[in-house]
Amino acid sequence: MLKTRITTAVVLLLAFSAGLIFTSIDVFALGLAVVVAAGAWEWGRMSGVIDEDAQTAYAALIGVAALVALYVPYSAGWIQWLMLAGVLFWLSVPALFYLSPRQPAIAGPDSVLLCIGLLVFVVAAVSIQYLRSFAPEASSWLLFYALCIVWTMDIGAYFSGRRFGHRKLAPSISPGKTWEGVYGGLAATVILMLLVMLMADFAEGNRFKLLVATLLAAMISVLGDLYESRIKRAADMKDSSQLLPGHGGVLDRLDGVVAAVPVFAFVWAWL
Repeated sequence: MLKTRITTAVVLLLAFSAGLIFTSIDVFALGLAVVVAAGAWEWGRMSGVIDEDAQTAYAALIGVAALVALYVPYSAGWIQWLMLAGVLFWLSVPALFYLSPRQPAIAGPDSVLLCIGLLVFVVAAVSIQYLRSFAPEASSWLLFYALCIVWTMDIGAYFSGRRFGHRKLAPSISPGKTWEGVYGGLAATVILMLLVMLMADFAEGNRFKLLVATLLAAMISVLGDLYESRIKRAADMKDSSQLLPGHGGVLDRLDGVVAAVPVFAFVWAWL
């Protein structure tokens, strides 16, 4: 199991690195659309779509919608408002957790969740392309940094939670997560941010923007993880799928990314 997990991780890292650094805007957009479609296929399953043809149709619809959005000219106006819609959704998630700690059991297609999937995936795809190619100081490194925020938050939270974790963050959603883990993840993320401020060209003259974007993205990444866990629990699923051997599904690896990257991109665009 561990060998399979490591092999899958290495293959994914190599493929992602090659795509991030060497592909053109068009090829990168096509790759994003494929990943979005895979994630949407899993989202459809979690949202109660049982019929395989319907799952495929939903995935294709979201993938095409993301591709169309990626080819619309990136004028500052529309993309900022699109990202704002995504940010407002993620900011509303804590209120949703408070008002309804448990997602009602999903026994059939949930139209609200399916519509949320459309918003979440399209905004995430557009935000990723924006950071790589169209944002101020856009580059593969800016996008890579935004992704590293999520990975650093996850790693820091995992180890600090195992060592110091006592107070449960959301026991009815994800019993393993603790407040101490969140604090440890934030501390690791701050260290990453300070290193980038010292070394990265895109940080020059953008330190306040980088500070705000980094901290908000790190905190929102936790909500992305919890939100997916909440849906999986309601759908009685352990993993979003088994598309990635040893890792579960695409969403199990990208739940924090689809929440955090739009927030990072939004701050980068508006500040």
